[in-house]
Amino acid sequence: MRQTIAEKMRRIAVMWLPILLVGLGGCGKTATVTGNVTYQGRPVAYGSVIFLNADKTARSGVIAMDGSYRVEGVLPGTATIGVISRDPARGRSAVRGRKSTSPVPTAGTAPSVPATGWFPLPSRFESPASSGLRCEVNPGPNSHDIEMK
Repeated sequence: MRQTIAEKMRRIAVMWLPILLVGLGGCGKTATVTGNVTYQGRPVAYGSVIFLNADKTARSGVIAMDGSYRVEGVLPGTATIGVISRDPARGRSAVRGRKSTSPVPTAGTAPSVPATGWFPLPSRFESPASSGLRCEVNPGPNSHDIEMK
């Protein structure tokens, strides 16, 4: 049975329309946010930064010893931010909640991170809900310094 041109066009449209709509819908439009983290003017030398998107999904990145950070995959819009910086000298063992009893790292465990430059942050900054930190994120690369007081 021969198909008419109209039937062929309809089949092509049905096949390609979902793909076209996904592409026009902006899927994959995320942002990378970079910057520096400071508390009372001092660089935060250890920890992580959490960006909570408006849809309640989160993305995080590590804070380098110079206070810089990078978070990828953040959705455009207003994001709330949390900063976690726990004492690296008080590491945990592989069993969550138990302190390591071995003074020397055993095979398969990472050595503890030196606490050089680390200082405690107020706990309110750990949660994006209580930190008071936020920023507007645009698609693509963004720069945002996180200054806590």
